[in-house]
Parts: sequence; C-alpha cells; structure tokens
Amino acid sequence: MADRRLAEPRVTATPPPSRLRGSLRASVADGACHAAMIGFGELYLPAFGLFLGASAFQVGLLTTLPMLGAAVAQLAAPRLACTVGARAFVVGAAVVQALCFVPISALALGGGDRYPPLLAGVTLYWLLALGINPVWSAWMGRMMPAHLRGRFFGRRNAAINAALLASTLVGGTLLETSARGAGSAALGFVATFALAAVCRLAGAWFLSRQHDPMIGQPPRRPPLVGTLRTLANRPAGRVIALLVLVMGAVNLSAPYFTPYMLRRLRLSYAEFTILSATVLLARILASAYWGRVATRIGNRRVLQVSGTLLVPLAALWVVSDAFVYLIGLQLLAGFAWAGFELATILTLFDATNDTDRAQVLSLYTLLNGVAIVVASVLGGLVLRGLGEGSYHGLFLASTALRAATMLLVARGVGGRRPGEPSFGSAFAQVLVPFACRRPAGGR
Repeated sequence: MADRRLAEPRVTATPPPSRLRGSLRASVADGACHAAMIGFGELYLPAFGLFLGASAFQVGLLTTLPMLGAAVAQLAAPRLACTVGARAFVVGAAVVQALCFVPISALALGGGDRYPPLLAGVTLYWLLALGINPVWSAWMGRMMPAHLRGRFFGRRNAAINAALLASTLVGGTLLETSARGAGSAALGFVATFALAAVCRLAGAWFLSRQHDPMIGQPPRRPPLVGTLRTLANRPAGRVIALLVLVMGAVNLSAPYFTPYMLRRLRLSYAEFTILSATVLLARILASAYWGRVATRIGNRRVLQVSGTLLVPLAALWVVSDAFVYLIGLQLLAGFAWAGFELATILTLFDATNDTDRAQVLSLYTLLNGVAIVVASVLGGLVLRGLGEGSYHGLFLASTALRAATMLLVARGVGGRRPGEPSFGSAFAQVLVPFACRRPAGGR
C-alpha cells in the first residue's frame, strides 16, 4: 500500500471555479489556434509536395513516414516533461513547431530536388506534434473534471473544426488566387505557411495561460517496460490495440486521397479546398451533437457506432466522381469522424489514470505511428506497382480492412453493460436522435 501511494502523483488543490473556467476558455482558444495552423499548414503539406514535383508514392510517405521516426522519438517526451513540467514542455514544443514552417515555406522559392529537405522539415514538425500529444493529454486529464469531459470536448471540437474550416477556406483561396494570378502557387504556399506559424505561436500563448495542477510537482514516470506489461493485462490495452488497428486500416488509403483528387480527378485547388472544407463543416455541425450523444449512450457505444459509419467511406469513392456526390460523401465522412475522434479522446482518458496517462499515450502514439506507416507504405507500393488505375482497388481494400477491424472492436470492448443501450438502439439514437428515447414521464 505504501508503494502505491508513492507511485501516485501529488496533485495540487483543485483550482477555484473561476480559474478553471479561465483555463478551459484558454484551452478552447488554444485548440482553435492549433486547428488554424493545421488548416493553413498541415492540410496543404501533401499538395505542397505535389507542387514541388513529388510522386503520389512520395506524397504518401511524406504524410506518414515522418510519423514513424517521430513516434519513436516522442517516447522521451514524458521524461522531459517530468523534468521541466508539462506546461513548460508543451509551450516550448509548440513554439518550435511554429518555427518549422519557416524552412518549409522557403522551399517554395528554391530549386533542385527539394523533397529531402521537405521530408526532414515535416519529420521535425511531426516529432514535436507527437511529443506534445501525450503530455498535453495527461495535463488535460488532471485539469478536467471527469463529469465535464464529454460536453466540454464536444464543444471544444466544434470550435476547433470551425477554425479549421475558416483557415482551410482562406488557405485554399490564397493558393487558387496565387496560381491563377502569377501562374504559380509558390507565393500562396508561403503565405499560408506563414499564417500557420502565426496561429501556432498564438496557441502557445494560450497554452501558457492554462492551469497545471502538477506545477512544481513533476509526476513520477512509470518505467516504460512496466507500463507496457501492465497495459497488456488491462482491458484498456485491448481497446488501445483495437484503435491502432482501425487507424492502420484507414491509412491504407487515406494518404492517397490528395493525389487522387489533384492528379487523377484533376480538381483545381478551389475544388480540393471545397471538398476539404465540407468535411470540416460536417465536423462543426456534429461535434457538439456527438458530445451530447456520448453523455446519453456512453463512450463505448459512440466508438462502435461512429466506427461502423467509417467502414464504407473509402469504397464510396468508387461509386462516382461527380462533384456534388463527393460533397455529400464528405458530409457523411465529417459526421462519422467527429464521433470517432471524440470517442477516441474520451476512451483514452477513461482507460488511463494520472499516474500512467502520459506514458500510456506515448506507447499508443508509437503503436499508432507504426500501424499508419506500415499501412500507408503498403498502399503506396500497390499504387507504385499497379499504377494510378489501382486507386479504386486500394479504396475497396481499405473498406474491407475497416470492416474486419470494427468486428474486432465490437468483440474487444465487451458485451452490453447494465444500463447501456444495445448497439442497435444506440445506432438509432445517433441517426434518429429521438427514436429510442423514453418519454419524459416514463422514467
């Protein structure tokens, strides 16, 4: 018992409600700034690779290969955070991440083979991004009262997606205007990446304004091997493994949708931006809704229902290339991803505790990175070997793998719990919100 007490982190007193509200508002602002950075910068990195002359295979690697090295290196993040403190680590890493866009944007105005330095810059970007994630999640898990998580993250995700939508539209407009006016999108890429850097710096400032319950008291970091063994024997370990498999199935095809749209379908930057923005719009409209649904039917059911909706998305791209159809498909995708992302966040919070959260999420990030890279490289090799005509086959294969992994998820998360709706009832409540709710007087 004494050893267990020593292993628990010493959390400072809960902040006053006004301090907590201020921190949560700053968290929403930070999330919006981070999303704007993605909309101005990260979202257009694959298109930037194509602009520099990269092949579809190289663009797929650019999207995923940096994650592998970054996922391995980020295992050191919890140790560094224990040394300097979670808030100091996250804020410092966010500032350096913003500065990554300086050398990346300079490549737009250079010459020669610019793919290697682009790959190096994107790798550093992802190293910082993945290093921040487990430390930030552990920090938020300590600060955020459990009973507020569903609604707060639902609303926060809505703000994030709104910022992502706005930045995506502005970034796409800059690219389209630059390409039409000067005959090259180089200046447009420089402008969007500069805005991405500014937004990330603003987000770093909002991060510094948030309360850290562990300030001045770095948590004890459990040994990596011990954490892995413990996780393997816990239900949380099985759920995390299943989430990793789902992301692997998705990323068999996901990195190649940008080359498919810009090269195979020959969409303009404006059309590409509209399709990207449509997903974000659906996420905005659905995020708060999924938060309410999670409160009503539980995180497990949200994970299962939203994951089921993800299964056919890749295959539906084979049905038609009509632009109106693709917009409808993107609306469905945004709705499904809003639920799955929220369920993933809540599931990871529920599956960990203050003692091991950062370490467990570092392991999850590593396994997730490996799954994403292996799947994307496999998909890239298929495209490279069979040519661009194999895009549709790749999309169908991804759907088959998604279906298989969701069956594993259904088995892995266990049977129905007391008070939990059946899967069919939960599915109906998601698609027809009032279909299975009891009348007000029927409790």
